[in-house]
Amino acid sequence: MSKLLLLFTSIVFITNAFAQVRKVPVKFDGQIRVRSEADGRDFNSDSDINTYSLLRTRFGATIRPRKNVNVYFQIQDSRALGREPSTVADISNLDVHQAFLQIHYLWQQPIHLKIGRQEMIYGNERLIGAVGFSNVGRSFDGIKLSFGRNKNFDLFSMIINERNTPVTGAATPGSTAGRKSTDFKFLGAYFKHRKNRKYRLDAYGFYESNSNETVPGESDLNRVTIGGYGKGAFSRSLDFETELAWQFGKRRGQVVSAHMFTGSVGYTSQSPQNPSVRVGIDYLSGMDANDDNYKAFDTIFATNHKFYGYMDYFFNVPVNTNARGLRDFMIKAKVPYGRKWNFNAHFHNFRTTKGNEKNLGNELDLILNYKYNSAASFVFGLAFFIPGDSLQQAFANNDVGLWSFTSLLVSF
Repeated sequence: MSKLLLLFTSIVFITNAFAQVRKVPVKFDGQIRVRSEADGRDFNSDSDINTYSLLRTRFGATIRPRKNVNVYFQIQDSRALGREPSTVADISNLDVHQAFLQIHYLWQQPIHLKIGRQEMIYGNERLIGAVGFSNVGRSFDGIKLSFGRNKNFDLFSMIINERNTPVTGAATPGSTAGRKSTDFKFLGAYFKHRKNRKYRLDAYGFYESNSNETVPGESDLNRVTIGGYGKGAFSRSLDFETELAWQFGKRRGQVVSAHMFTGSVGYTSQSPQNPSVRVGIDYLSGMDANDDNYKAFDTIFATNHKFYGYMDYFFNVPVNTNARGLRDFMIKAKVPYGRKWNFNAHFHNFRTTKGNEKNLGNELDLILNYKYNSAASFVFGLAFFIPGDSLQQAFANNDVGLWSFTSLLVSF
């Protein structure tokens, strides 16, 4: 932590000095989050519960050297507390979480350029999200163009895995020899329709290209995802949210044919505290072991923690369900108390969409949020999971899974 504090101090000093000399506007932001967890998700009541505490520290600065030009960088340290071998040892765990430049209104047109390392959030994060609950979070490396004064249309190209080695020394026959590309790239287009304040409608298309060949002669992935996201209000009390997506292409020689449907309806009481309840279903297609086509829907770069249970048994749906898909029937209730407290209760019934043993189990998440002030907030969570036949077989245990956490977040 001493190196981290020294780096923070140096950045603040250098940036302030630069701003004073050049009269450049600079805005700082930061975040420190501590979360302690008690993890008993192995469905074995006789085993010990794992306990640990996580620390995530972020510090960022926005610099605007000229009108319509700004630079942002954000450094991050993510660690489990107490992992150093002693109190006088250090584990280097510092990284650049975001570092990008932006140019707005290129050529005096409503075109906006953003290039570098950046978070991306689209829709409600079912397919592309920042995974904020994670102690690391997600960011992408690449370029994004946004069009329109309100940035209603985005085009982006991100590199997920660069497998070529950059030449850092002299150009030699060996260092500059051409190599077949095996990179993993992610390209996309996203359109936001916002003409009516009560409704929003998004349409998108994504393309994943992974030229690595796990199966000789076949690319790991050439997959297209197209779909739409909608959200709106029928009245002051009743609202809806839905998303449809299809995937097609090829994965390691198999033809991809998969789909996703999600839909929910929410009711918010007009009483002073505005309690609410939401009922919905998520359906992600799956496949049987003998299927020729790959029919398991992949949520790509989603924030699945928000949707498929806080206990994260389905953090990666195709992997965690053995490609058999997922059907989640959920009920979510929210009860505010005053201006500082919010109580949330989420119930999920999980099943696979394919296979003989479809019952995955039931999860109950109880979340209490407390906003201490504009900078500090607490979150307390307690979750239970009753495993179905499928997870009992996978974990070779059948007790109730338990998990709890306490989190303190300070932002500035």
